[in-house]
Amino acid sequence: MRLVVRDVGVVVDRLPILSGIDLTVEPGQFVGIIGPNGAGKSTLLRAVYRALRPTTGTVLLGDDDVWRTPAKTIAKRRAVVTQHQTMATDFTVEEMVSMGRTPHKGLLDRDNRTDRAVITDALSAVDLAAAGGRLFSTLSGGERQRVLLARALAQQAPLIVLDEPTNHLDVRAQLELLQLVRSLGITTIAALHDLDQAAAHADRLAVLQSGHLIAEGPPLVVLTVPLIESVFGVRAHISPHPLHGRPHIALAPLP
Repeated sequence: MRLVVRDVGVVVDRLPILSGIDLTVEPGQFVGIIGPNGAGKSTLLRAVYRALRPTTGTVLLGDDDVWRTPAKTIAKRRAVVTQHQTMATDFTVEEMVSMGRTPHKGLLDRDNRTDRAVITDALSAVDLAAAGGRLFSTLSGGERQRVLLARALAQQAPLIVLDEPTNHLDVRAQLELLQLVRSLGITTIAALHDLDQAAAHADRLAVLQSGHLIAEGPPLVVLTVPLIESVFGVRAHISPHPLHGRPHIALAPLP
């Protein structure tokens, strides 16, 4: 599903957080949102997944305005995976993933055969088919994020929104999660903290600085040495990655 962010601005307590953001994510694309802390990455995603209403502009999923369409309808069209979560109450892995079916059910409906098949497929997709009976709280950080991704897949939404989903994960779990998301072929918009990972996994990158979109395009076009120095305040060396050939970014402090 096509996502269009059109002239979006967000003001919180009279402080401009985003200004005039225009961004399009085409069906099947993986678009990474990058920028320093405080640039507005999470704010932009919250406007997309209907957690923070824009002060100006519109967010369209297909032809529908996210903020003028019933919440349940939007929940069928976009799924969200945020940063690592701690659940106050213990649920099994299967129960966690079953929550993704909520937009497709009535208030008192129980899981039916279709729901159970979708849940099984979602767990298989994240390589946790045998973990359905385990308590979510007993899993590692990487396993928990895969469960949350499975919950998003169970929504069967054509758009997935990821807000720095690799925070608090070890290197292997980070790479596996991003590789998995990319392999799904689902339209994805993700705020990413690691420039090297963003370059390796995203089809396109959007760079935010102080609430403004200052660059957008393929990683090889967007990630230049001058841009990285200007936006992130570090030196950079960019070369083909020796393992997969996509841009590899080595960073060091400015002298």
